[in-house]
Order: sequence, then C-alpha cells, then structure tokens
Amino acid sequence: MHPTALIPSFPNALEDWWWMQACQKWPQLNEDKLLHLIRKEIVQQSDRFTKFRDFDEEAYGKRDLSILAYGNFYFPRTWTAMSFALAEAFHFRGWNPPQKGPVKILDLGSGTGASGLSCLHYLHSQCIENHLQLEALDYSSKSLVFVKKLHSANHGLWPDSRISTTRMDLNFAFDEKNRKRYDLILLGYSLNELLDEEGDDSNYRQLLFCLPSLLKKKGLVIITEPAQAEICHALHQNCAKLTKEDPIVSLHAPYFNGMTCPLAEKQSKYFSHEVRKMNPPLIMDKINRPLNLEVREIKFALSILGTNKPKDLGHRQQVCRIISPVKKRKGTVSFIGMAGNGEEYTYEFQRRNLQKEELKNLLCLNRGDILKLSDIQMNPDRSNRIRLQKMEQISPLFMPRFEV
Repeated sequence: MHPTALIPSFPNALEDWWWMQACQKWPQLNEDKLLHLIRKEIVQQSDRFTKFRDFDEEAYGKRDLSILAYGNFYFPRTWTAMSFALAEAFHFRGWNPPQKGPVKILDLGSGTGASGLSCLHYLHSQCIENHLQLEALDYSSKSLVFVKKLHSANHGLWPDSRISTTRMDLNFAFDEKNRKRYDLILLGYSLNELLDEEGDDSNYRQLLFCLPSLLKKKGLVIITEPAQAEICHALHQNCAKLTKEDPIVSLHAPYFNGMTCPLAEKQSKYFSHEVRKMNPPLIMDKINRPLNLEVREIKFALSILGTNKPKDLGHRQQVCRIISPVKKRKGTVSFIGMAGNGEEYTYEFQRRNLQKEELKNLLCLNRGDILKLSDIQMNPDRSNRIRLQKMEQISPLFMPRFEV
C-alpha cells in the first residue's frame, strides 16, 4: 500500500537554530553540561504538562531556559502533530486555499510557533501559490519574540509569507467588534490549558464556541491535543455540544459525515487519538537518552471543525478509521476500526491467507489511518468481528507517511 499523503520531515535548519540559541545563551557550558541543563528542565516541563497542569506565564512562558528547552525537545513533536492534521485537512477533508488573495491563518496559544510555522512550511511544500499570512496569539510576549525571530531567520522554509503577533490570554473572550475571518484556525496543544483543575470548563467552551464566527465560509478549525483520556474526551464532548447548539457548524474529523465521537459519548475507558511514527531530530534524541521518554511516536487527539458540510463518506462498514494498534497473533492479524455508522468493529485476517509482503503492509498500518473496505460481510458476529479474506478488500483513503 502506498501513502496517500507525504509529510515533510522536521527541517534540519530549525533543529540547528534552536540548538544555536541555547549555545549562545550559555556559551560557558560544553555540550554535555548544556544537555544536562535542558534535561532537568524537560523533566519539570513533563510534570507540568501531565501532572501539575501549571500553565501560567511564570511557569514556562517567561524564562529563557523553559523556552529553549521546549524548542529543542517538544517543538518538533508539536510541529509534527500539526503536520499530520494539516495533511488530513488538505488531502482528505477537502480544504483548499482561496482562489484569490492570501491564505489567512490564526494560531491560538501559539507559544514559540510550532503549529503556525508548521502550517506555513506544509502549505509551501504543497506548492500553494497564495501569499501566506500567519497571526500568532499567546499570553507570553517572550514566546512571541521567538516566533518572529524563528520566522525571520529561516525565511527560506516559508517564502512569500509574513507573520504578526498579538499578546493575548485565551481565557478572555474575543472582542465581538471588528473580527477578522480566517481560512485556517490552529490550536496546537493549547486548548486544554483552559481546562480548570476543579472541572470548570467555561473558558474552554467560550473559546471553542466562538471559533466558527472567526472562519471564512470554507475555513477549518484544526485542533490537536495531548493523548490523555480526560483531555481527549473533553475535546470530543465539547465539539459534539458545539455542533448540537450551532447548526451551521459541522465536525469534519476525526470521523465521518459529521459524526461525533462515540468513545467520548460513552465515556469509554478508550479514547480517540492518533499514533504516528516519528524520527526524532538528533538533538532531541541526545536530550532523551537518559530520560527514556517516548520520542519515536507522536500521539495526539484531533478534531477538525468547519461551517461547510463535511465530505460525504460511507455510512456503514465501508469506511473505518483505525482506533487500535494492529495486533499480530499466532494465527491472525487484526485491528479495531470506527466505521461510518459509529460502530466499532474488529477487522481480522487469517495469517495463512496473507503473503509475506501483505503481512508486512498490514503491520505498518498506523492508528489514525482511514481505510475503505469492500466485499465485506454485512452482518458481523456478536462480537462485531468482520473477517477479511484477502488484502484486496482494504485500500487506504488516508494513510500519511513521512517523505523518504
């Protein structure tokens, strides 16, 4: 099976730029000592993101060490997650740039610009000829300075683009007057920062519910979030509420035909998220060696919203998104897919029916790939198991992979 979309690798120029910023900040430190300094900060940031959920400016948006540690370690992951999300919007969900004029992009909670700059780079890689305009919003003025420096120093990655920055706290509502309209609105790992520890999601919902009013007619909101159960369920439950309360808003992803997330609706112990392979940059790998954090996979929740109707896809079992790892057992290979009718099915092959190359292709499928199925049994067994006889019964509709 061949990829349906190619994802550009994280640019070496950005890896070099972030490392150079750290070296220039602490010229008295050799490489080992600088790596050690960054590692200590990464451990604190990991706890901050997953345990303490401390997102105020003093915590990580004001200190050079926090920003440079993030840039050298987490920035490539946030960039990569948004690249996969953009590929889905562009190659599968039907987003296209406007016929005339610039592509206007809004990056909310931009931090140092990983999602917004990833968007500029991705659109340039797709040979889009429109001028690109990125507006980055964040509460950290120091982070926004880095966005502008990074954009200016690496302009060859996003020619014919310009950026503007605005310091703004997303906890406060947008001014109702003089609202601009955008072709793409990005929230890369930022929406969850509005979730209150005590369960108050009013600021979260306030921001989410105002986003459609900031879109152009064919624009899309693209949201990536950390792959944690509570965060994923919050995203999909609130997106479902938005589409119910605002009839002009439709869900384009992660599933089909405007369908809300069944896992979130059922409060399942499983949660909807992607798992994609990633080749970590060299510096990121060096930082990680004693930490042993997961850097060869990128896991993220995804939601895409728009005010136009979603692409029409199969409404029964003819289309599915893989929502589990591919499991290889003694006699079978199987995966769980969410079908167009909102049901989970286990799709299973007998290994004796597979050629060696076919087995290899199956095992290379990723959680998040979207498949078309043909000649399948219309009445699965009681366990919702669908047995497939040959590889020709599945074909990729969306299967993004990195450029080689």
